[in-house]
Order: sequence, then C-alpha cells, then structure tokens
Amino acid sequence: MPASVTKSFPIKVDQTAIIGERKRGRPKADTSNSIDEAHLLNTAFTMFAAYGYEASTMRAMARELEVSHNLLNVRFGRKSELWKAAVGWRLDEAARDVERAFAEEGAPEDRLRELVYRFCRWAIINSDIIAISHQEGQQKSWRLDYLVEQFILPFQERLQSLLAEVAQERQLTPIDSGMLLALLVNGVGSYFALGPLQNKLLPDQAVADGNGIAPEKQADAMAEFLLAGLLASR
Repeated sequence: MPASVTKSFPIKVDQTAIIGERKRGRPKADTSNSIDEAHLLNTAFTMFAAYGYEASTMRAMARELEVSHNLLNVRFGRKSELWKAAVGWRLDEAARDVERAFAEEGAPEDRLRELVYRFCRWAIINSDIIAISHQEGQQKSWRLDYLVEQFILPFQERLQSLLAEVAQERQLTPIDSGMLLALLVNGVGSYFALGPLQNKLLPDQAVADGNGIAPEKQADAMAEFLLAGLLASR
C-alpha cells in the first residue's frame, strides 16, 4: 500500500479578476513582505491552470491577492517569469511524494509497483497540474519546453531506467516510458481532474461529492489495472 499523500488546498480564483472587474477598496501596501511567497505562487499557478497563460494577467492576479500591481512587477518583472516561478514552485512541491519511490530500496518490481500506486493517488489532489500539462501540451511554446526540460523529461528518464531494471528480471508488456506516463497523466490524472464528467457518467460512483467509492480506492484500482497489464507477461 502506498504512503499517504499530503493534501494540497488550491486557492479559489475570483472569476471577476479574469474578466476585468475591479474589487472595491485600495490594494495593500506595496512592500516585499506584504504577502507570503507560497500563497502568491499558489494563487498564480491556480489562475494559470484554470484560465491558461494568455488569459491570465499580472494585474488580475494582483487584484486576487489584494496587493498592488507594482509588487508583482518589482518581484518578477514579466508575466513569463511569474509563470516559471509559479510552475517551478508548484511542481517541485508536488513531485516529492511520487519521487520517493525512485529512492526507496528493494527489488525493481516492488519499486515500480510503489511508484504507480503513488502516482495514481497523487493524481487525486493535483488536478491543477494535470490541467496545465493539458493546456501547454497541445502546441509548441517556450512554456512546453520549460515543462519538458525541467520536469517531465527528468521524471521520464528515471521511469525508463526503472522499467529497464525490471525488464532485466522479468518480461514486461512492450510499452515505453512515454506510453506509461501518458496512461498515468492523461488517463488516471484526467479521471480525477474531470470529476464532474465522471459524476455524470457514473452517478453511483461519484468522484467529487464523496457519495461513492473513496477516491483512494479508485486510484488503487486503476494502479492495479495498469500493473496487471504491464506485468502480465511471464
């Protein structure tokens, strides 16, 4: 059974900040200590994940954070730098639990099993990361290059290495690390990210409202399914 996953609480984004309505009142003082860094970056990442890079503005984020627009300009200069800072902070934070499986001792097959279980449970509470990967993965851009070079490719290389270790001890279903990663992110990840859709399709097994099977059990079931296919050949 995988280790428990630390819960992440996304920041609620005010829709009026996107469409341009101003909140009443004056922003807080423009000082470097006026807002917690983690709160700032989490809010920025949540907005980028929800609305995309082009639709999200630093001015809208400043209104959401109730700080002056100048504070974000002084800290980051450009929106691209804020995007990198927010993405880097969020993915570094979220990756810790899953990546522990690479460092654990034990047989390669056991470590692979642990990794798949951890990733499936990770997907329950990281739908914002799934969303931004879907947004940026649809077209070429400097943002996609950043995601791939800084996060996705290093993880995939470690996954490929682990699969190679397992393959030295037993036969695996012929699937490369890219295919397995797609099943995990775009399959399991999308299942939890699209909770409202799943509730419409399977109202007796609701994902989001807690009235059906627990999300952890759903994640474990999908992990078992993937591993059964991956490790089927003997």
